[in-house]
Amino acid sequence: MALGASANLPVQSEAVLREQYVSLVRQVPLMYALMLLNVLFLALVTADGESWAISFVAPLALTLIIAVRGAAWYARRGAVATDDHIGLYLRGTVFRAGAFSLLFGGWGLYLFLAADPFHTTAIALFIFVGSISCCYCLQALPAAARLVLLFGAMPVTIGLLVSRDWYFTGMGLTFLLGAGVIVRTIATTHSAVFESLRSRSEMFALIEALRRSEEHYRFSVELNPQIPWISDPEGQIVEVGPRWTELTGVPAEEALGGGWTDSLHPDDLPGVLAHWSEALTSVDNPVADVRYRVRNIDGSYRWCRARANPRRDPDGRIVSWYGTLEDIHDQVMAEAALRESEERYRLASHATNDVIWDWAHRTDRIEWGNGAVEVLGYPEVSDGTGVSWWKERIHPDDRPAVDQTFDRVLLNLQDSWNQEYRFRAAQGNFINLYSRGYVVRDEEGRAVRSIGALLDVTAARRSEEELRWAANHDPLTGLPNRKLFADVLEQALTAASASASCVCVIVIDVDGFKLLNDSMGHSAGDELLITIARRLQGNLPAQATVARLGGDEFAVIVPGLFPGSACASIVDEILKGVADTLTIDESVLPVSISAGAAVWPADGADAEEVLKSADLALYAAKAEGAGVIREFRSEMRESAESRKLMLREAREALRDDRVIPFYQAKVDLRSGDVIGFEALLRWHHHRRGLQPPDSILAAFDDSLLASELTDRMIDRVLADVGEFNEKGVAFGRIAINGSLADFRRDDFADRILGKFQRAGLPPTLLELEVTESVFVDHLALNVERALRTLVAEGVSIALDDFGTGYASLTHLQQFPVHVLKIDRSFISRLDSTDSADFAIVHGVIDIAHRMNIVTVAEGVESDNQLVRLRSLGCDIAQGYLFSRAISAERVPAWRRKWAQDAPLWLEAATDRATADPPTRSA
Repeated sequence: MALGASANLPVQSEAVLREQYVSLVRQVPLMYALMLLNVLFLALVTADGESWAISFVAPLALTLIIAVRGAAWYARRGAVATDDHIGLYLRGTVFRAGAFSLLFGGWGLYLFLAADPFHTTAIALFIFVGSISCCYCLQALPAAARLVLLFGAMPVTIGLLVSRDWYFTGMGLTFLLGAGVIVRTIATTHSAVFESLRSRSEMFALIEALRRSEEHYRFSVELNPQIPWISDPEGQIVEVGPRWTELTGVPAEEALGGGWTDSLHPDDLPGVLAHWSEALTSVDNPVADVRYRVRNIDGSYRWCRARANPRRDPDGRIVSWYGTLEDIHDQVMAEAALRESEERYRLASHATNDVIWDWAHRTDRIEWGNGAVEVLGYPEVSDGTGVSWWKERIHPDDRPAVDQTFDRVLLNLQDSWNQEYRFRAAQGNFINLYSRGYVVRDEEGRAVRSIGALLDVTAARRSEEELRWAANHDPLTGLPNRKLFADVLEQALTAASASASCVCVIVIDVDGFKLLNDSMGHSAGDELLITIARRLQGNLPAQATVARLGGDEFAVIVPGLFPGSACASIVDEILKGVADTLTIDESVLPVSISAGAAVWPADGADAEEVLKSADLALYAAKAEGAGVIREFRSEMRESAESRKLMLREAREALRDDRVIPFYQAKVDLRSGDVIGFEALLRWHHHRRGLQPPDSILAAFDDSLLASELTDRMIDRVLADVGEFNEKGVAFGRIAINGSLADFRRDDFADRILGKFQRAGLPPTLLELEVTESVFVDHLALNVERALRTLVAEGVSIALDDFGTGYASLTHLQQFPVHVLKIDRSFISRLDSTDSADFAIVHGVIDIAHRMNIVTVAEGVESDNQLVRLRSLGCDIAQGYLFSRAISAERVPAWRRKWAQDAPLWLEAATDRATADPPTRSA
């Protein structure tokens, strides 16, 4: 209470000050107006007899002061002042009232004493009346009013009292009594006003308190998340909070009585009504507390909780019920989710054989949950066990880590953990258990209880081990794969570096494996790989490792060699018997392997380099033929670099469109007519100029590049043929070379025919030259199918370099061959009829004629060769004797020159076999 009373004083003081200020704002301008009149009349009354300073300057100064102060107060009438400003104004008013009254009173006293008797009474009256008028105007500020009377009227009044004139003395007494009455009146009025202001302030405080109370209640209802409601003793709702409408969309008026039940879920309504009825009829401690779903404004239902307590009169009768409706939807959903989670965990625990355990640290007992007997196999765990019983069965290698974990738990260094360890089951085998736990501590941080679960992960770990094995081993042979081989090689090099020893790496390839796979099936190929893997494993020295790198490629790591050790002898021992014949399905198969070997650190500074060196040695071995074994030599790396350079230059030539065909004429040896041209690949080097195909020979072993080069040649030839046609140049058939790589794609024939169709040219203009190697490759079926497709469209097929490869006469019967081209190596040695080359050429021409196949001699460079070829009946020849390979631009001019000059050898070459006739060249 004291605090409340003291708290009201500032409010009352501020209210009084504000009322004083308001009154002064109204009265002070009037006071200054009255003073202005008094000053003006006094100045007029005294203007004749007084000095100029007293009668003019003094009134002017007072008039200026009055005008300035009156204007200042007048301006404050429309302004809003703060409490601090009001206090400042009131204090200033008291000070200025005293000062100004002192000036006015002093001036008046001077006029009173200096004036003649005729004006003295008038001056005294003007001063007294002016002072009391200002006093009345300042009655809201008693201190200022008193100062006005004291300094304004009192000097003249004292002058009257001491004048020794009974008339003036009586006037002075009258002024004195009047002043007293005025002071008394002002004091009484001020007290009454002060009491009135205090009463008004208290009234305002009460009204404000009431307003705040009403506002507090209103907001407590509106903003409260709960909805308050009131019902009569019979349970009929008489009042409900406004949030009911916000929640349900139903006006509060419609919820009164029993209308609120319309918003309840139909399934909940019977139970709610029964509970409410029971609460209304209950005698002992009636209370309502029920959950139900309420329909929201959007049509959905939310769970709410209604609670109510009764209010009783002095006789104990219930006069009303006060309750709240609380939205508990999130809580109910959380409870449902928790129940579902608990049920899910129970089912999951049952399904996954999770074993729940509870360890009481004070007793060191572990209680095991359902499934412990099935997982661990010990019947005694159903009654609980000691901690020592459990620890004794942990694998000795895992026990230190488990002890360390629980030491940290007991020392309050961690509260939860998960750990895997091996546990000896009842059958004596170790199973893998994954343990998760959480510790409960007392107020002092000591562990009192640990709870967790065990999961048997034995099958998972076994599967992981199988996956790990599969990730590092070849499933067919069981050997390490390329990944594990790389890891073992890195480890071997690290160990060899520490021991200053050497490591030998051998890369092995099965010759003809793809042909075997295609001819006898994959099962035969698999059997061959398994057999080779078994034979290699049987020959391995100690600490050596053999791996299957992929396909038909194996590799061996032989560590621990001393510098200078004979690598060749080690390779021979490892490969001994590996290439022995193999019987599959009663068929005896020859086995051939090629190998390349390299030694670290002599042949490579790291694992990648030494393996690459072994690969280069294998590449060199296979280039020499099947069944060859080679050790790495530095020139092999140079050869590999040269091959890479060829491939790069071929790609750049294709990219920059620097591949062009040059044309070499083919001449009929009987008529001398040019029957066609062979398109020979040339390409431009940015520094070396025009280059032959041998400078990019490696590109023709690359499937992609070889196909691209063939496609580019066909495109350029077709473009040239179109120009030849436009110029009327007779060119016959154009021969284009096809490589083995072209036939690896089964669409080679379709690609050729498609290009001719798009160019609008007949395929009969094409002669496709293939080498003997395409017939002995595993793609022989693809080759035959492509050749027959082309022949059906009129394309002529020529077998190039006949006699230098692996072809047999059966291939001439199996494949559609129209032309045999005799290799230049035989033609260049046609010196006499007694030479072996003469016999070979003679035999080839004879066989070809008997099979109705045209023969073409390549590389004819002398008249002597020409004469002998004509004598043997060769049909067509090409070579420098007739024309070098020339660009397309030079073909028309060369063709015209050849047509104009008849070849002299048609008539004289036979008779002049030893002569030196003029030759024809481009």
